[in-house]
Amino acid sequence: MGILSFFGCGAKNLTPKEIELVNKLDFNIELMNELKNETKNELIQLPAIDQETADVLDEFFNGIHSNTSEEKANSIVKKLKEKFRAKGYLIFAFTGEEDSKSIGVIKGTNDLDILRYRRTDGINHDYENKDIVKKISEWNDKFGLTVIGCGRDWLELKFKKLPNDLDAFANEVYEFCPDSVDQGVGEVENLKLMIKEMNGIWLWWD
Repeated sequence: MGILSFFGCGAKNLTPKEIELVNKLDFNIELMNELKNETKNELIQLPAIDQETADVLDEFFNGIHSNTSEEKANSIVKKLKEKFRAKGYLIFAFTGEEDSKSIGVIKGTNDLDILRYRRTDGINHDYENKDIVKKISEWNDKFGLTVIGCGRDWLELKFKKLPNDLDAFANEVYEFCPDSVDQGVGEVENLKLMIKEMNGIWLWWD
């Protein structure tokens, strides 16, 4: 650890406790300072997630998060996503205990690792985390995807390029995630319009 890192160079807004956490995890202190500038909330170590139940544990993961509002979460992620990725970090919105919204950061460059960390699943539809990761990986290979956020049973994606055949894709989404229509937009045609408007997709399994 360098002397400048130890004393918090680039960490003008971080508390001594936060600087200690960032250095302990060997995270980029300037990026973490930028995260706090956006959320205006404390930097905390990410909780570990039970690999079987996807419950949030009283243990820790090698990552950092900071609470934010529902309204700000996605804009923060979109603003910082590529900058963080270029330096080897994945930033994402997620829900933890009591559905509180946070911005999480873990090391990596593959957005699928975000879903693996949070153990996102559709267990009420018999989809385990590995099934979700497999499907999103397939879509990523075809269209290019960015994970904006996720929780235990939901995720939001942005496309790098929209599917050419939106009718076929909307039907595929409905088959994979019927709640997106049945408890959401009401019709597959509306789902297609939402995908086009968002340049992405919001999925959940109730």
